[in-house]
Amino acid sequence: MDADEIIALMDKKVDAYSLKGSAGVKGKMNLRERYRRTMFFQNVEQIPNFEFGYWEETLTEWHKQGLPAEVKDERTAYEYFGIENWKTAPVNVMGLKPGFEHTVLEEDDNYIIYRDGNACTAKINKKGHKSIPHYIDFHLKDRATWEEYKERLQPGPDRIPENWKELAETYRTRDYPLAVILGSMIGIPRNWIGFENIALMIYDDPELLEEIVETLCNLVCDTLSMVLKDVEFDFASGWEDICFNSGPIVGIDFMKNIVTPRYKRITNLLHKHGCHIAWTDCDGLITPIVDCFLDGGINCMFPVEVHAGTDPVAIRKRWPDIRFQGGFCKMILAKKKKDIKAEFERLLPVVKEGGFIPGVDHRVQADVPYENYLYYMKLKREMFGVGGTPQYDESKIG
Repeated sequence: MDADEIIALMDKKVDAYSLKGSAGVKGKMNLRERYRRTMFFQNVEQIPNFEFGYWEETLTEWHKQGLPAEVKDERTAYEYFGIENWKTAPVNVMGLKPGFEHTVLEEDDNYIIYRDGNACTAKINKKGHKSIPHYIDFHLKDRATWEEYKERLQPGPDRIPENWKELAETYRTRDYPLAVILGSMIGIPRNWIGFENIALMIYDDPELLEEIVETLCNLVCDTLSMVLKDVEFDFASGWEDICFNSGPIVGIDFMKNIVTPRYKRITNLLHKHGCHIAWTDCDGLITPIVDCFLDGGINCMFPVEVHAGTDPVAIRKRWPDIRFQGGFCKMILAKKKKDIKAEFERLLPVVKEGGFIPGVDHRVQADVPYENYLYYMKLKREMFGVGGTPQYDESKIG
């Protein structure tokens, strides 16, 4: 889940009646129970079967290889492959309210240059596959422009759904894991400020950057306080995509001294209301800042990107109490079946220890053969004992 998806979710109005789950099978743990027991290193009948989704082009390629045409998006794919899922409460803990106006600045036959809801200027192509936006300029540059953002980062009842009481009542009888978003202390500010600019701001105006982090922390805590009294959440999820294959884009001292204490305040608040699992979505090599996350109460790593150097086996050796969600190298899915099996065998001892919900460490890429993914899902159920029932005969997959 990326930052835009999180923000979209926070503003979504949910039909409470669509959230009512089944009562579960008598004598069997429901998905919520299985999730909680797995995350607390307890015995469980089946580990939850969670995944991270697919590239937009992946399902299109798989249709050419035998995937039924009616499997056309993530929801139908999860149903088809027997993948389970959690739900997230639509609480807007730190989105800009209101966002800046989306404005098209230039357009020709090939490109559009626009200013988005974060007041960032970007260029995107109009032909072929949709490109990742190329950012040209960032509005948040100094204290004067920060004031325009700060006024949009205020707590208030409009950050929770109008039908929150009805939702909360439904959540109390749920049989699935429920998350609440815990925000982003530096990843989303990086989106507002820009990669190079935020690296410079740490040295040129550290007081301003700390004020931004403090403002976001206060907003998250104030907003969570409005809903935590009504619902006991199973976990909190965030977005802190600040690492690449060489480590984090900000210094460890900045993480330790500025970001970690703010996360600690947020997770302490969550703990008071019975929520003791927290993860934040961070790709890349996270090993240098694992201590910072753990000290801040972020005790589950997601998605654990192996190709970037984040090895769940090595991390569990160093930090025995850490939890994981993800951790299967996405690059291996495009290789041979023997490679997929070897990666499962490598991860198996750590998964058996508990506190580990295995899955692909990002979205499945379009170069992954459909046959390989079917094999991956079958082997995952056989070796790890994950749940979910596919809509096809898995016994015929070799």
